[in-house]
Amino acid sequence: MTDKNEQFDQDNSSEFSDEAVRRFLLGGLSASERPLFEQRLFTDDDLEARVRLAELDLADDYAFERLSTPDRRLFEQGFLVTADRQQKLQVSKNLRDRFSAKPAGRLEKSKVAKRLKHLFGLDRPAWRFAFGILILLILFGTAWLVIREPRIARQIANRMSPRRSPPQSAPLKAGHPTNTSMPEHQITPSPMPAHDQATVSPASVSIALTPAVSSQTSEVPALNLPKGEQDVVRLQLVLKADQTGPYRAELVTSEGSSVFSAEALKPNDSRAKIDFDVPARLLKTGDYQIRLGRGNEGSRESLGSYYFRVQ
Repeated sequence: MTDKNEQFDQDNSSEFSDEAVRRFLLGGLSASERPLFEQRLFTDDDLEARVRLAELDLADDYAFERLSTPDRRLFEQGFLVTADRQQKLQVSKNLRDRFSAKPAGRLEKSKVAKRLKHLFGLDRPAWRFAFGILILLILFGTAWLVIREPRIARQIANRMSPRRSPPQSAPLKAGHPTNTSMPEHQITPSPMPAHDQATVSPASVSIALTPAVSSQTSEVPALNLPKGEQDVVRLQLVLKADQTGPYRAELVTSEGSSVFSAEALKPNDSRAKIDFDVPARLLKTGDYQIRLGRGNEGSRESLGSYYFRVQ
């Protein structure tokens, strides 16, 4: 007891601990400690404020049943001695009833949920685990259908819809500036032999092209493809006066992928154009470029580029 009083005197000389304030409110201070605390309480405003806050905390702890049995007994006997403290306890009880009590509807829903869990066996760990795996399988299956279904639908629609043959367009002529540079050469498939160009049937679609610098213009000639598998598109390449053969033509897409090429081409009767026949089945909707060059004993020289569009 002597050591406890000495410790209390040290607290009084500097600052009372929260435990000392709590024991004072519960009436747990000894006869020698209480006069010192009360004397300090009348002269120290900070200590008085701490006591008021501690009263609120004690009222909340009692209302929410956070006090031990001995502390509850001390609270009822030594704390509720003033009307102000009783009012604080009533406020704490009202807050507890407002925020802690469950509405009747929520209680009824809780009972129904418990019955459903028992009915389907979800109160057992094994059944809960199996139900979780089933949910995951359903989610994965749904995601797979979402990813795959558009592709399947497009494939079925393409097979069922008949091919439509666009109307044949008349030959178009357009003038473009001369191109002096040739893009990087791409590896091409096996070219059609030269004699096939001479013996090919008359072209289903014919279009005249002049050299151009690029395809970034609204004047790029456009054509519609024929529907026959054996039809060809005849591309008439206009030559300059100083360009002599033999000629080599290569057809590439706008991305630079090679589509078709031909060697040893010769001008037609007018000697102002080269007939470059391309199988229609190799063409699709998009922009194309023809690279015209001159090949002589293994060397190749660029003569210009021609651009057109397939609608």
